[in-house]
Amino acid sequence: MSAGGGSWRALVREIGEALLDLLRAEADALARDLGASGRALARALVLAAVAGAVAFWALGLVIYLAVELLALVLPRWGAVGIVLGLFVLAAAALLASARARLCAIEPPDATVRRRLAESRRWWQERVAADAEPEPDLELEPESQDAFEEDRP
Repeated sequence: MSAGGGSWRALVREIGEALLDLLRAEADALARDLGASGRALARALVLAAVAGAVAFWALGLVIYLAVELLALVLPRWGAVGIVLGLFVLAAAALLASARARLCAIEPPDATVRRRLAESRRWWQERVAADAEPEPDLELEPESQDAFEEDRP
C-alpha cells in the first residue's frame, strides 16, 4: 500500500510541477507579447508625433498663404490683421464650445452616487417584486439574549 501511495504522490508532485512550468511558460509568453505590443505602441506614438509636427507646420504655411493671397488686394498689415482676427474668432468659438462641454461633464463623485442610487433602486424594486410575504419568525427569549450577547 505504501508503494502505491508513493507513486500517487509522485504523480501528484509531477502534475503540480508541470502546472507550474506551464504557468511560467504562459507568463513568459505574455511578457514577450506585452513587450512587443509596447514597442509597437512606442513606434506608433513616434510616428503620430512626427505627423503632428508636420501638420503644425502645414497649418503655418496655410496661414502664410492666406496672408499672401489677401496681400494681393490689401496692404500686408491689413491682410495679417484679417487672418489674425479670423483665428482669434475661431479660437474663441472653440474655447466656448470646450467650456460648454466641460461644464456638461458629470463629476466622478456624482457619477458614483448616481450609479449607487440606481443600483439600490433596482435591487429594491427587484426584491420587492420577487419577494413574497414571509411569516415573521420570532426568536425565543433565551435565543434573543444569546444573539444580543454575540453582537459587538
